Amino acid sequence: LLKANPEHPSLQLKSVGRFWSARVGLSWRALAVKVPESETLVWFWIGSHAEYDRLVGRKR
Repeated sequence: LLKANPEHPSLQLKSVGRFWSARVGLSWRALAVKVPESETLVWFWIGSHAEYDRLVGRKR
């Protein structure tokens, strides 16, 4: 689903600072950056919610 339609509502795509974040299943998050002057997202990371929180500097 992430590859076919990254804006699907179930992925909860959202902007997090300079990154874009999507929920991948119940336990995983993926991060992307948007290509300048384009709507293309380049996905570069997938991992657990705990790792995600550390990467984007969030505290739960």
